[in-house]
Amino acid sequence: MPGFTRPFTPLGDASAIPALPWNFAGDLLLVHFEADPRALEALLPAPLEPSDRPGEAFLWSPHLRCHPADRPPDSLNPSRTHYNVCVIGIPCRFQGRPTMFSAFQWGDRDWLVLVSWFLGACSKFAQIDQTGLHPMFGADCAPGAVGSRLARTVSRHGEKLVQMKFYAEAPVAPDALDFYTRNLPLTCMRHFPDVQIPPLGRPLVHDLTQMVMTGTKFGQMMRGSAELEFFDADNEELLPIRPTRVLGGYWLPMSFMLEGVRVVHDYLGSR
Repeated sequence: MPGFTRPFTPLGDASAIPALPWNFAGDLLLVHFEADPRALEALLPAPLEPSDRPGEAFLWSPHLRCHPADRPPDSLNPSRTHYNVCVIGIPCRFQGRPTMFSAFQWGDRDWLVLVSWFLGACSKFAQIDQTGLHPMFGADCAPGAVGSRLARTVSRHGEKLVQMKFYAEAPVAPDALDFYTRNLPLTCMRHFPDVQIPPLGRPLVHDLTQMVMTGTKFGQMMRGSAELEFFDADNEELLPIRPTRVLGGYWLPMSFMLEGVRVVHDYLGSR
């Protein structure tokens, strides 16, 4: 029966997510911060190695619009065409080259959680809220405009996990974000555990992946000051990497096409 993911049905319309590639566009809020180097390093799986800038980390939280590349956006239910996500990335090195490991991720759509696990990101379902900025409130209330101020929170099971604030101060050119982009592409760990009885003795899938993105474009980027706070909560371990210093915040309008992933390391040795 047809379908990209379960459930497979005679027409294929019940598939939880449509096939890649997908188009994406939206505004990304980026916070650059420092944390305990030892706590950050403890989250890096081998063969990833620590960055030459120990203690550096990033959090980004975009609101993204998306749709399958072979279908117009209005062909889907509107709730399937946008989402919020929050990611904590740790700069590191893989085979001697800079990259960034996706250590934590939360999203506010059930299908987004599925997509992220298929790609290698470890999303948990969460509530992500942002202050209601709009240009009609005034020039300084347009998201990303000079003078605008916004706050965004990530909560799960009724407990606050992350709170971030951004104060836009001035436009910035793309090359000014080299301290961030030099750590790309993002490296993720894909892991599907062994739940078979009797156990197989190894996970079904265990590898490192990197997303294959094409046609990336940026709008007018903004820099500014930022605040970032992590909270203690059930089923989370954020306090060990709580920010010790926030280095700055950025607003990045962007678009790209997500083609899929490239496996860069297979722990099972099956490829």
